[in-house]
Amino acid sequence: MVKNIFKGISIFLVCFIGINIFAWMTGLADLQFYRYFGKQQANVQREIFKENKSYVEGMVSDLAKYKYELTIEKDPIAKRAIVDLIIDKYGNFDITKLEDISLQRFLIDIRNEKYNNIKESE
Repeated sequence: MVKNIFKGISIFLVCFIGINIFAWMTGLADLQFYRYFGKQQANVQREIFKENKSYVEGMVSDLAKYKYELTIEKDPIAKRAIVDLIIDKYGNFDITKLEDISLQRFLIDIRNEKYNNIKESE
């Protein structure tokens, strides 16, 4: 009786270990691991990237360029497109990362729809 129980437990453990070794060797274990944890890891990496200095500097540089383009542009349709691009690109951007007060004010004005009075046809 004890031998049969021991034999059954042994067979179960050998099968369990064998299946895990097979899954690990074929990469199936990695797929299961990343199915559950990969999304969270990608989100964390994205947030770390957004805190990166080069990312912030690139966003600030682009915003300054868009502000300049908006001031020199004559075509109201192009102006509307620039405003829409800024709204889309900077919708979740942390405004406190802008050291330039004029760029902060500009982005606040865009978010507060100050530039919504641009007419598409004049």
